[in-house]
Amino acid sequence: MISRREFVRKIALAACAAPALAPFDARADNAANATNAVPTLLWLRRGSEERQIDYSTAEGYRAVSWLMRDVKANVVGNPDWRLLQQWSWMQAWLAAYGHHARFDVHSGLRTPATNTYFEGKRASFHLPDRNMVFRAGDFSTPAAPSEYMGRLAYLSQQGGVGFYQTRDFIHTDVRGRVVTWRAR
Repeated sequence: MISRREFVRKIALAACAAPALAPFDARADNAANATNAVPTLLWLRRGSEERQIDYSTAEGYRAVSWLMRDVKANVVGNPDWRLLQQWSWMQAWLAAYGHHARFDVHSGLRTPATNTYFEGKRASFHLPDRNMVFRAGDFSTPAAPSEYMGRLAYLSQQGGVGFYQTRDFIHTDVRGRVVTWRAR
């Protein structure tokens, strides 16, 4: 894991570049260019566990996977790389304007049983595919209102954005097709 000082240094460098970056298109054929379009740093908290993670390393990717696990079923999956890129792009965008935003993870991977418990839906981007890859996450941040964060997620043009105003969090997924919805 990188030190706080190194994280702040890297995020500051990324923040300088963030305003110049257009929202990226991870569907591009050249995966290397899509990967380099955004920083690979995330500042996440889940419960009492908080980390600043460079997910481009194997150790960092495992740490992010752990924080985005299905807590109820105690199952760890593999977050889609585009979802992590979207979140780090959002953090870099905020940092460019002086707001260093920790994301408080509400949900990432969900097993079918957990998904039924919370949503009752059979289809969800929280559900893993046969490779245990999931494509959705829910979070909030004390640095900005959920309405602003949802609009920022929409700018990335990666997929679904759900606004949950009364519970003050947003849902993002990387389905490819851009959709939005509002719920209580």
